[in-house]
Amino acid sequence: MNSHNDTPSALILLAPGCEEMEAVITIDILRRAGVRVTAAGIAGGGELIASREVRLVPDVDLDALEDANSFSALILPGGMPGTEALREDLRVRDLLRHYAAREGVIVATICAAALVLDAYGLLEGKRFTCYPTFAPSISGGTFEDSLVVEDGELVTSQGPGTAMAFALTLVERLTDQATRDQVAAGLLFQ
Repeated sequence: MNSHNDTPSALILLAPGCEEMEAVITIDILRRAGVRVTAAGIAGGGELIASREVRLVPDVDLDALEDANSFSALILPGGMPGTEALREDLRVRDLLRHYAAREGVIVATICAAALVLDAYGLLEGKRFTCYPTFAPSISGGTFEDSLVVEDGELVTSQGPGTAMAFALTLVERLTDQATRDQVAAGLLFQ
């Protein structure tokens, strides 16, 4: 499934107005675990401005990414208006549908990004979490008020304060418990 000697891989989509903690913490922790992470910007080349005006530079523009369908995981950080940009982008819709239909690959969202899954019917019959104030506007799935919720290949989390737990859950899913524990210990994460 993965190139690069079966190294687990993750594609994280960055939109202007994304939540920078959710994006950067996830990228950082996955890379510490040896996961091959590609941060793809959806708004053209160059830097983007995140929700708290932090400047982020994606690894690649989504349109320039030739193997967008071949990762072990597809990850969407939340934040506003980044989530709205993800939800309105047909390339994101197509990627989500592709990943959701594949067995053995993870689709992961944090915070408001669950709204993107809901927009395309990808929460139907699933347990999920998100930033709690967004839960009432989500029509599909069953909301759980937990830091991280795993349902099959779907991994969801609540917000900036849960980004470490979210990323470490993804490390365990993409590698193993020992790698997760080693990365957590190195971060002094309790």
